Amino acid sequence: MAARLVARLWLALLVGAVFVAANTEKAVFVAGDGQSRRPDGGDADRIALSGIASSLPRLTPDRNAWRTSLPAAFPWADNFPTNGTTWLLLDELTGGQRYELRVCWAASQPTDFSVDVFDLATVAATPALSASLASFVERGPGTKAAPSTPSTTSTTTASLLRIVAAADFVAADRAAMHPDRVPPVLTDIILDPYLFNAVPHSLLPVVAAIVVVAGASAWLARRVILPQLRAVADGGAGAVGAAGVRPTKGRKAQKAQNKDR
Repeated sequence: MAARLVARLWLALLVGAVFVAANTEKAVFVAGDGQSRRPDGGDADRIALSGIASSLPRLTPDRNAWRTSLPAAFPWADNFPTNGTTWLLLDELTGGQRYELRVCWAASQPTDFSVDVFDLATVAATPALSASLASFVERGPGTKAAPSTPSTTSTTTASLLRIVAAADFVAADRAAMHPDRVPPVLTDIILDPYLFNAVPHSLLPVVAAIVVVAGASAWLARRVILPQLRAVADGGAGAVGAAGVRPTKGRKAQKAQNKDR
């Protein structure tokens, strides 16, 4: 009974882990060392188009989740990747800190996501990235994510997140395959800091659950399962003795006994 309970607990953890990993695209990155400060600071002139980065949807470690519908486009369409690209500002990051950015979506909307994180200097120095960023702002990013008061500390940095959503489905209806009729994809965008740059903060409950289950398994093995096994073994040995069955002697002992006779 105890063994079955432990097995069910482990199975529940494994199923939960698989469920969390499904339909998730992520990028792991390390925040800059202060050379890519917030776009409204002294380094904002690194970006050729003034004020672009500060007008983007915004995520911070304190307000790190945003549920929104992202635009998508067919990869074979003329408007790809422009119409399938979304830019976000990852603000108030700690320099040298490791972060994980996750994009989660439902299986009912087959989509291939590409997630990339750039520092401000890289975007400013790359014409293709700067043009993509400017095009997104011109189209209108819509509702901002996690609005908050700008930070004034000089130790925080900022990065730019680019998400490219490619529609990955085929429909018999020709109208549904029109490049201008691709439905937006409902997504959850999550910025997850690492604890001691080793484990994502959101995985701490899972780690704690694994430790608890492992401890419970060890306790059940020592206190319940092993005593039951010993009782079964002792009962089997007692039954053999009660039946009058004696262990057979070795060949050498039998030969010595025959000589004595």
